Amino acid sequence: MAASHLHELVAKGWVWQGQDLPAQKLQQQFIESGWSELDQHLGGGWLQGSVNELQLHAPFSGELAFLMPLLQQQTRPTVWLNPPCQPYAPGLRYQQLEPDLQWCLYESDPLKAVWAIEQCLQAQQVGVVLAWLPELSAACVRRLQQTAEQQQQLVFIFTPSKTATTEARAYVNRLRLYWHDGLHVEILKRRFGWPLAAFRCPVEDFLPERRRSAQQSAT
Repeated sequence: MAASHLHELVAKGWVWQGQDLPAQKLQQQFIESGWSELDQHLGGGWLQGSVNELQLHAPFSGELAFLMPLLQQQTRPTVWLNPPCQPYAPGLRYQQLEPDLQWCLYESDPLKAVWAIEQCLQAQQVGVVLAWLPELSAACVRRLQQTAEQQQQLVFIFTPSKTATTEARAYVNRLRLYWHDGLHVEILKRRFGWPLAAFRCPVEDFLPERRRSAQQSAT
């Protein structure tokens, strides 16, 4: 291909240029995650109107501490769908979260759970949806992403960690979280760049006091 033809395609925005962000990115709204390195990697933070997958090796790997800066920003209810344990009101208050604004739902059927998330997003009454679910089909993820984008809502789906990441899903971001002397975040998919190797996220200040004390004793 002649260089002039390539420059013409670039000028039209038909060629993705690696780490260069497209012009329309500047028009999109991001919510700061509370972690400067993550915000930089994601192009500005969590994209408003997006469904994001957080893969976990095991529950309680630091995922709530990871999202706590975002949850503390919320003035509307946060929906917790199928949390691995019942949220503890004193613990929520300790993290500066109002218990009355934490709404818990339980639905074991994945299709009904997806339907419940859609209803929450369409009602425009919630700030963030947190959902613990098994692997969702590509069709279900696409449905959720379309609804989240239409309603400009933010969704996080917690799924079991996978060894293979080649299957296509419409998640805007796919992150793997694991704990090894601290929380590590591996970016498997992001909208404006290549995947990235794991980096350490300093969530210790958002851990429960007992767990923080145990970690300090271990070091």
